[in-house]
Amino acid sequence: MGIQSASATFTRFYVEDPSWKDFWGTVDKGLKAGSLKEITAGHSQSAGFSSWDDLFDTSFDFTSYHKAEYVAFHFRLDQRKVPPILLKQYMRTALQEYRDEHEGKWPGRKEKQRIRDDVLLQLMDRTLPKPSACEIVWNTQREWMLMGTTSKRILDASWEHLESHLQLHPLPLFHVHWANRLVSASSREGAVLASLVSPDSHDAFFEGRFLGYEFLTWLWFFSENADGKLKLEDGREAEVHLGDRLTLSLPDDGNERVACTTQASDLHEARTALQHGKLVEEAQIFVKMGENEYFLRLDTNLWAIRGLKTPKQIKDQDEADTDGRFLEKMYFLEEVFDCLDALYAKFLTLRLAPEWEAKTKPMLNKWFNATDR
Repeated sequence: MGIQSASATFTRFYVEDPSWKDFWGTVDKGLKAGSLKEITAGHSQSAGFSSWDDLFDTSFDFTSYHKAEYVAFHFRLDQRKVPPILLKQYMRTALQEYRDEHEGKWPGRKEKQRIRDDVLLQLMDRTLPKPSACEIVWNTQREWMLMGTTSKRILDASWEHLESHLQLHPLPLFHVHWANRLVSASSREGAVLASLVSPDSHDAFFEGRFLGYEFLTWLWFFSENADGKLKLEDGREAEVHLGDRLTLSLPDDGNERVACTTQASDLHEARTALQHGKLVEEAQIFVKMGENEYFLRLDTNLWAIRGLKTPKQIKDQDEADTDGRFLEKMYFLEEVFDCLDALYAKFLTLRLAPEWEAKTKPMLNKWFNATDR
């Protein structure tokens, strides 16, 4: 389910300001150049951009993607796939025709491969393409981008297309990169972070997962010991608690998991798992900001937000006002991002401080082993 869904799932990215002289003109040119084209004969797939409002519209009227400070559109990947059983059936017929023409002889290996390729090509051209798609939203002022998918196949294809046609290089905001955006590289905290795991490392995604485990576990601790109360820098207040689902595992061995689906206050099995060295691998989180309430799921990669439920949107009298609904949805997402940024920054302040090993970690261990909760 994508960004527009009532239970939204998406991945987050940082996009550096491209500093184009004619920003919207460059966007317009890039989207149109990279718009989806029909699959040509002999090819199995085609990738390209299409309109936010209509997945099948590739004309890109200016108003269809320019929504205040946001650029919003779809990425589509159309593929033709021939079912193996169908290929097998037609291959049998083609091989029999070959034998009829060659006095019952079977084709050699190379000839059989050529026949297979011809049959596959003929079937491919007769097969209707199956579209896959994800929404893309780019906030040009705050420099973030959302892709409404967690599929590696779609993400890889959309990255390649964005780089080719818009010369954009989205940086995935998983644990290390997200931390690097919140902590100044020139500060003491930045130096500590770099000593733990380099954001430039090819293995940073795997090497930095301990940050995700520790953050989600600390979040449980925070929700109980600070009543989940959080004050943002701009004065807004948020309330954060665990939802109804929690999964724990050993950071070095994620195969043995403990999944709890009861109320957070009654997670006895989860508390026992903590005492045996397991940490939180995935958690449902409840966030309240003012009158707005949100539910979402985070795992240790801290990259994808899954199942985000935002407040019910007000139905406009003018149902054609799709931009109004879009901007209202973006407001809700921005609230969630601000809260998550504040939470992660608060955790990083503790995690990268000199007192982490001597003071904070023992305090967490004491909480792990408490039996009177």
